Amino acid sequence: MADEAGDDQVTARAALNGKRAALVLVIAMTVAFILATAVHVIPAVFGAWVTPIRAGDPGSAGCVRGLRDAQRALEMGDLDSPEGVHAACSGTPEGLQAWASFERLRVATGQVKDRDPAALAWMKRDLAAHLPSDLR
Repeated sequence: MADEAGDDQVTARAALNGKRAALVLVIAMTVAFILATAVHVIPAVFGAWVTPIRAGDPGSAGCVRGLRDAQRALEMGDLDSPEGVHAACSGTPEGLQAWASFERLRVATGQVKDRDPAALAWMKRDLAAHLPSDLR
């Protein structure tokens, strides 16, 4: 009888330690997921680690010219995606990032242009940051 009570305590303690270990594992995985997500999201939100399109890359001149013209058209009220610019920008990762920046600006312009045009200023700066300094 005394052995049964001792076995029950050992079993209960082992179960409690197992629960603790499982909780520590879940918390560690959650923290790792949050940190990994933050490493990817925070630079995108605040524009950190933006690499401009290099002037010598294939298709870069067409990409930059197309994005500048598309931004001008966007400011005039044309919300359509320009033809051929995506193809010109898809030659390099920097070009794709610049295209994505333009697409974010285009969608946001369609949503807030008439209500709060000042809200688009940081998106315009983000697009300009993707363009080479001599071609802005």
